[in-house]
Amino acid sequence: MSGHLRLDDGTTWPNPLDPGDVEWTLRYGAPTRAQMLHAASVLAAYRRLGAGPGGQLPALRRAAKAGDPAVDG
Repeated sequence: MSGHLRLDDGTTWPNPLDPGDVEWTLRYGAPTRAQMLHAASVLAAYRRLGAGPGGQLPALRRAAKAGDPAVDG
């Protein structure tokens, strides 16, 4: 499973179903640069979810459930 999904509109989003435990590493471990960048993308996505009417949440759910091909692997 990948850390990001690509939606039909071309945007990329952090995969909410990614099993990687970045949260634990950020809290208690020594995160790598890649993990910090992933965390930053999660924060940016969270901010965007509430932006404007409708946001991106429905499209993100559909992509995650459909198992769409990942952007990065």
